Amino acid sequence: MYEATDEGQLYLTANPLDRYSIGDRTKGLRTNSDGSLDIWISRSDPGGDRTANWLPAPASGPFSLSFRAYWPREEFRDGRYRLPPIERV
Repeated sequence: MYEATDEGQLYLTANPLDRYSIGDRTKGLRTNSDGSLDIWISRSDPGGDRTANWLPAPASGPFSLSFRAYWPREEFRDGRYRLPPIERV
């Protein structure tokens, strides 16, 4: 999660969790019963069980959200697997 400045620079943004990304080593994440993972991206704490999977966005202004796959499986590399779309809720 990067905060965009007026000059177009991107910086990690301060947040109450000191969390700037979610990955396979992020402690405390909660998976769904089918093994999937919902990530909550918002400017304020979504509350309840959602806080465990919260990626805080900057308090105001534009931001940049990136996905990085390190050593992705073949189905990701060849396009058989597609990331689900971001849903506004």
